[in-house]
This record gives sequence, structure tokens and C-alpha cells, in this order.
Amino acid sequence: MEINYNVNGPDRKRLVQAIAQILESDAKYLGVPSCAYQVDNFTISKNGILSFDNSTKGEQLIERLCAMGFEAEIEEVTDGLCIELPLNDATEAAIDNLRRMVDSKAMLIKKALGADSLEIELTDERIRFPWFDRIPEPEVINAAAHLIGKMLAAAKNQKRVTAKEKETDNEKYAFRCFLLRIGFIGEEFKETRRTLLRNLTGSAAFRSGAKKGFSAEDMDAATDDPAVVEEVKDLLNGEEANDEISE
Repeated sequence: MEINYNVNGPDRKRLVQAIAQILESDAKYLGVPSCAYQVDNFTISKNGILSFDNSTKGEQLIERLCAMGFEAEIEEVTDGLCIELPLNDATEAAIDNLRRMVDSKAMLIKKALGADSLEIELTDERIRFPWFDRIPEPEVINAAAHLIGKMLAAAKNQKRVTAKEKETDNEKYAFRCFLLRIGFIGEEFKETRRTLLRNLTGSAAFRSGAKKGFSAEDMDAATDDPAVVEEVKDLLNGEEANDEISE
């Protein structure tokens, strides 16, 4: 993932120092030609672009930096926001799977993120997601970036994906199942799951609605249990999960 803070010179040094302080790790200057800094698993380019793999640590870092006054400029289109990812090893089949996956959950994704569009654009080196006509809240930006990253990773590994969107009378349950299937499992994704489910209706814990004495928080605790995580992984390793993501 790449986040553009659009800083250089002394401002970039302050950004690097802040990242080193937050991560409690030393900053290493990588020299020419990149002129980049590396802090832990994070790289800061000469133009102030922060690069890292999708992780909870990255989400927490962005939030801490925002609190310290460093505001990301992922990419603004008019008054909106466009999230970008490097194309890397994404094949034509993977991009097709990604489009189908987004189409299959279009209504839920739009409602979860408050997105205005789910268009996917390709350049020679990048995949662009100009989904917002405005700048959303920081936690929504983080959740959207993680969701896009997880969907792309899943699309690369799937043989086929069904594009048909299915109606549901329990939005939270349907979307929660989808999130678990693409890897949002465990305590590290708890806050992201909560952000992605908060605008949806229904019960995240039960297909047929909430049951007395058992809440979504109870389900969070269950999916954070190592034994349950292993059980879910076993289910996701089955033929249906490997071949198709549709529900």
C-alpha cells in the first residue's frame, strides 16, 4: 500500500522522525538513487510517499500520524478520493476476478463505505479505485484500503468468482461472512471489521437476526479464538472457497 504525504526536505525528515518514534525503530537512509528512508517494514520515498504491506500496524501508524498533524494525500480527484495499488503481479484473470468480486458485493460495499462509485481503472503500473466523491473519515479510508487489498489478494488466488449479486435480508451477516472469507480474521482486524459493518443493517452474529444473550461482540471474541480461527481456515481451504467467492 502507498500513502502520499507529499512532503520533502525538512518536512520529510520530520515525517521520518515521527514514524521512527511511533514504531520505536531506527530510521535507515537508503542512499542514492532512491534517497528513501526505511523504518521497520515501512519505506518513505524522497517525495514523502509511505509504502508498506497491508497490516494493522500500517493502519495504526496512519492514525497516529494523522493525530500528529501529518495528513495523507492518497490522491484527490476534484473533492474526492482515489485509492491506488501497484499492479505488480496481478494478471488479467486476477483483475477480472476482482471486478466480479466487487460486482457481487456492490450494494454492500457501497453502503459499508459510503462509496459513490465502484469503478476500477488500470494504468500500466497501477490499479485505481476512484470510489469517493469526497474525502471520507480516516477510519473509512483505512478500512477501504484494507478491503481493496484483501479483495485483490483473494482475486489472485481464486480460480473463478461469481459476479451475480444476491439479495440478503441481513446485510451485516452476509458482509461479515465475506470479510472472513477474504482474510479479515482475528483481533488485528477487529476495528476494521467494525468500521465496515457499522452502516449495514441486521445482525453480524446470526443469519436470521440477533439472538438474546449473544451479540456481534461475542462473535468477535469467537473469531479471535485460535481454535475458531483454525476451524474457519479449514472451511476456507475447502473446494468451494478455493474455486469461487460469491457469498
